[in-house]
Amino acid sequence: MTARFFNGISRLLFRGEHNRFMKPCDIGQVQGEYLMSLITGNAGTVYGKKFGFSEIKSYADFAEKVPLTFYEDYEPYIEAISDGEKRVLTAEDVTLLEPTSGSSGGRKLIPYTKSLQREFQRGIRPWLYDIYTNVGGVCNGKSYWSITPVTSGKEYTKCGIPIGFEEDAAYFGRLEQAVMRRLFAVDKSVKFAGSIEEFYFQTALQLLECGPLSLISVWNPTFLTILCDFIRGHSSELSKKLPRTVSERLICAVSENRFDKLFPDLKIISCWADGSAADDIGGIAERFPGVYVQPKGLLATECFTSFPLIGEEGSRLSVYSHFFEFRRLSDNVILTAEQLSKGEYELIVTTGGGFYRYQIGDIIEVLETYPDRPPRIRFLRRSGVTSDLCGEKLTESFVRSVCASLGIAGGFCLLAPEGKQYCLYTTAREVTDEMLDKALCGSYHYNYCRQLGQLRGAKVCRVGGNPERRYLERLAADGMRLGDIKPAYLSKKSWTDIFDLEGTDKC
Repeated sequence: MTARFFNGISRLLFRGEHNRFMKPCDIGQVQGEYLMSLITGNAGTVYGKKFGFSEIKSYADFAEKVPLTFYEDYEPYIEAISDGEKRVLTAEDVTLLEPTSGSSGGRKLIPYTKSLQREFQRGIRPWLYDIYTNVGGVCNGKSYWSITPVTSGKEYTKCGIPIGFEEDAAYFGRLEQAVMRRLFAVDKSVKFAGSIEEFYFQTALQLLECGPLSLISVWNPTFLTILCDFIRGHSSELSKKLPRTVSERLICAVSENRFDKLFPDLKIISCWADGSAADDIGGIAERFPGVYVQPKGLLATECFTSFPLIGEEGSRLSVYSHFFEFRRLSDNVILTAEQLSKGEYELIVTTGGGFYRYQIGDIIEVLETYPDRPPRIRFLRRSGVTSDLCGEKLTESFVRSVCASLGIAGGFCLLAPEGKQYCLYTTAREVTDEMLDKALCGSYHYNYCRQLGQLRGAKVCRVGGNPERRYLERLAADGMRLGDIKPAYLSKKSWTDIFDLEGTDKC
């Protein structure tokens, strides 16, 4: 059966959720009913008893009784779940623990329940239905959804709870999984490749063999450009395993670095394009000229926050997925979804996976609000991504502005502390140590630390090879999922032994 047939079935399966989302609604009522259902259902859990869920009758009660949380607050509960204890954070059983981590922290394990998976589906379904309906030709081909490799094999907790999804189709319902597996250009076998090199090779080979490919959904845009560059660099080995017509198309495409010619049926690429990722979109446009690039909504391992609609700027808050709160940055007042107005906010989320008033660390901008429709939002940056060796308090947004002022934001740039100085790992040639340090001194606190002699002058470390790939692979080796690795300009880790540095100087 053809891809068009199975895409048509998917569209029918997704239509109901799309229609519900697009119908005018009372956002406060939708969110309030979800919250009270969740609190009532989990009142008998360890966490629910501790914070008096049975006494909560309104959002005001919830905000008063339940504290704001970070991941560290859940670690003892997740450890108990891993040991086999029931009814800890949720009345439902935990079906698996999905690994993730912050850019500077160790591995985190996020509990998944059937409710949390359904909450993800309430955002995925209307998003895909909108694409199937409004992007011509997308139903005629297969789809590539990025897969995170696991080179160490399957993992389980002491009591046998799986760690990690086996395949991306697991985010869908059971019937949808059966359909989507017929549409995936790359199957789950690549997830368990023996090495990163083998993962890229098998992914590339399956993509080239899949026939018409109409949709690509990845997270970090640099992952796709790295995959394209891998195909280009290994075209000879790949072509030996391909039919003659595909091999000829491959040779022609890589000679021009035009991957739209390699995948002529491709209609849409979904990837991050907000925040720091905006500077990496040019690499995709260069390799896929004419292909529509749709910025992803805001998604994380913990929650599904928003999704885009064709023809709109930003993305719509997925009000049927979770309960959302927003800390307004201008005055630190916490608001609910129906109280929003234009401005910048920190996201706080409560989900069916057992995270309550969880400060996920994302800063968003509200672009537009409506009386009977979900607001449009846009991801701006991560909160709390700072480096502070001795009081300099450098932030991700400031470092990005420094790179922009130096005219190098379009290339690879990563600032990291090394000893008592900062090193900028970059492919740029035109920036000197003095230029970098002067630009960083635009920060009052950094300048003050330099004047006191607490920090040595910043250094430019020019990198060769493929620094984007080294960046992704190092963080993946540290326990992060590829889907969680956002482009960044600032890291708190040491990178001096990771990149291929030109010359002999190291920070």
